[in-house]
Amino acid sequence: MVPYRGSHFPINAVNAMGSHRRSTAEDLPLTDCLKASLRQRFTDVCEGRVEKGRVTVMKDRALCKNQTKPEDFINKIQELLYDEVYSTYSEDPRLLHIVSQLIGEDITAVNSMLINKPPGTRKHPPHQDLLYFPFRPADKIVATWTAIDPVTRDNGCLYMVPGSHKQNVLHEHKDQVDEAKLFYYTIVEDKLLAPEHKRVYLDMEPGDTAFFVSTIVHGSRPNVSNSYRKAMTCHYASSKCHYIDVAGTPQQGIAAHMEAELKRRGGDLSYVDLMRIRTKQVRGVRCNL
Repeated sequence: MVPYRGSHFPINAVNAMGSHRRSTAEDLPLTDCLKASLRQRFTDVCEGRVEKGRVTVMKDRALCKNQTKPEDFINKIQELLYDEVYSTYSEDPRLLHIVSQLIGEDITAVNSMLINKPPGTRKHPPHQDLLYFPFRPADKIVATWTAIDPVTRDNGCLYMVPGSHKQNVLHEHKDQVDEAKLFYYTIVEDKLLAPEHKRVYLDMEPGDTAFFVSTIVHGSRPNVSNSYRKAMTCHYASSKCHYIDVAGTPQQGIAAHMEAELKRRGGDLSYVDLMRIRTKQVRGVRCNL
């Protein structure tokens, strides 16, 4: 994980390998104008002022019971790669320049979300993002996570387990079976792989951006504050990545879960086909994805 700060002064940053590097804000994509646009678009989508298009709105059902304002119970909007406002984040040349240094010049965006963490939101248990992506190699898949609001331990900051990516292994995960949120999986051996004393918490200012590989173990704290915690995130993969058969792997369960949920909603796509229609080439040449 490599953080980039919103300040114009270099800072010391600790990456996922446990070493140090210098970073500057010149690489950051999030201007004050863009932050305002992202917030406004979220409000407009949640309150039905604009057509959603491909955008999917996700609700925290536990918060729906006691809240009436959409911002207080909508915890995520996703499928944002083709949205005219949100694509300005996922296709920002400065962001893609950094991503290209991590995974190469041919880049496919595979998922983009605005994550809203209203007051009262529960923790996101430790997990690996690779669980959700049926393609490899894992080290050619990277996430960007940019704070829109100030991010603190109280309002649910991210945490990482430095070095947890080094084995390049996808660990077994289990469904939280949380009716409030779909597809919130956690690592089975979470106490072994994500013990409290190994977690590094990321307090971030608006515009700070973390870049991390798909196998690093991470999660987030509950929001016990009275403030929101919004962030933009996007996953990118090298266009040279290839799809795999997930049968017999730790991804078999979530693949079946996603396909069943899609059928419940009237769709009939395989896990891989679902990923294919979500992706968007954003730089270089499209190859396999």
